[in-house]
Amino acid sequence: MKIAVISDVHQTVFWRKLIDQKDEYDKIVFLGDEFDSWENDWPHQMINAENIISFKNNCPEKIDLCWSNHAISYFLNERCSGYQSTRAADIKKFYNNYQDLYNPVYIYGNWIFSHAGLSIKWMRYCRIGELSEINYMFKKKPGLFRWIGPDSFGNNPNEGPLWIRPESLIKNKVPKFNQIAGHTENEEPLIINRFNQLFVFCDTCEHNFLTVINTENDAVEFVNLK
Repeated sequence: MKIAVISDVHQTVFWRKLIDQKDEYDKIVFLGDEFDSWENDWPHQMINAENIISFKNNCPEKIDLCWSNHAISYFLNERCSGYQSTRAADIKKFYNNYQDLYNPVYIYGNWIFSHAGLSIKWMRYCRIGELSEINYMFKKKPGLFRWIGPDSFGNNPNEGPLWIRPESLIKNKVPKFNQIAGHTENEEPLIINRFNQLFVFCDTCEHNFLTVINTENDAVEFVNLK
């Protein structure tokens, strides 16, 4: 499969270029964080998020939406960094309305797609035995996906797929799977090869890169959408 990945959105509109390019890909995965940015323009944030939902509804089998820390911040009243108290009710309503369109994790071939990355230690902490159980578990017990701590940056192997940081993720990898995640900003997208597994961290300060994964040969391409 040829899979296009849009990292943390944070009200940016680079993703719109995919509307005309959608037929080039088998899947398009949004890694989340539709809201909360330095600008926090309103109603631009909500219009942009609703446009992503429309894209999903127009291509329901092609588009995947990931739960993220800035989503669960409102959905479960977590109040993570950038929390908008004056807009919280509207954003919470958005995620309540569209919660059935989101999942924490998607698996294609030997690739795991999630907002922050999936730790085997977190799976054991939650008593999750199979990858296929994770999305069902969110619907049944969303509280398992809350921030755990105590590390203020989230560099804790027990953090879930909405919060964990790259160092802890790589040290507590899920065997035999490559992973792609956003969540942690870098100047440029990164590919780290450890233990014959690939870890792709595709979020950047301007949230302006498209990442393309070929699951047949594990090829990774980064496209600057600016």
